[in-house]
Amino acid sequence: MTERIGLFADLHSNLEAFEACMSKAEELGVNRMVFLGDLVGYNADPVALIERIAYLVESKKAIALLGNHDEAIFKDSRNQMNAHANAAIEWTKAQLNDSHVQFLKNLPLILHEENICFVHASAHNPANWNYVTDSMSAWRCAQNSGKSYTFVGHAHEQALFYQSAVGKLIRFSPRPGDEIPVLRHRQWVGVVGSLGQPRDGNPEACFAVFEPGAEVLTFHRVPYDHFSAAEKVRRAGLPEELANRLITGK
Repeated sequence: MTERIGLFADLHSNLEAFEACMSKAEELGVNRMVFLGDLVGYNADPVALIERIAYLVESKKAIALLGNHDEAIFKDSRNQMNAHANAAIEWTKAQLNDSHVQFLKNLPLILHEENICFVHASAHNPANWNYVTDSMSAWRCAQNSGKSYTFVGHAHEQALFYQSAVGKLIRFSPRPGDEIPVLRHRQWVGVVGSLGQPRDGNPEACFAVFEPGAEVLTFHRVPYDHFSAAEKVRRAGLPEELANRLITGK
C-alpha cells in the first residue's frame, strides 16, 4: 500500500476546519496522519480536538507533537504570548480535564524517522519555538534535523524550502493541488500552514500530503464553515479579534 502522510499543523481548537480536512484527507487516500502541534488555543473546541486526536494516536493511525500553545496549558508561557493568545489559553484551561492535560504533556517535542523529521516550530532548538520563515531559519532547521525532509508548522502560512546546488535553502510558494517532486537527495523543509487559523488572507484551512515512495509533496486548501467557527469563538466570550481572523484569514 502506498504510504500517504497527511500533515496538519496549528489546529487551534477549530473543529469545523478539522472535520473538513479529515474528510478531504480520506478522499485523497491519506493512510497516516501527523499532527504537528498547537492542537489548542485561539478557538472554541479544544475538548473535541484533543479527544479526536487522542483516539487517532491511540489507534496507531496518527502521531502528534507538542506545540507552544499546547505547552502553555501546563507551563506558564504568558510572557511569550500576546494578550489574545493568553486569553484563549486561560479559557481553554478551564475547559479541559486532567486526562486532556496529560495527553498534551505527553506529546513529544520532535520526532525523527528514517528520512523525515517532524517538529512544531524548528528542528533548531525546538523548545525555543523558532519560526521557519526565510532561507536562514530554514537552513538552521534542516541542518539540525539532518534529514532529507523536515515538516513544521508554527508559521501559519504554507511554504516549501529546498536546497540549492550551493546548499542554500530557497523559499518556494506552493500552489494548492500541485504535486511537487521532492527528491530525497536534496534537503527540504515544508511549512504546512495552519489548519485552524490561516493568516495569508485566505480563510481556507491548510494541510499537506507527503508520499515518501513517490517523493511527492502536495499542499492543499480546504473550504469550511469558518463563519460558524467564528460564531463559536464569540459565544465562548473569546476576543473578537480571534473570530475576525477566521473570517478574513489574516
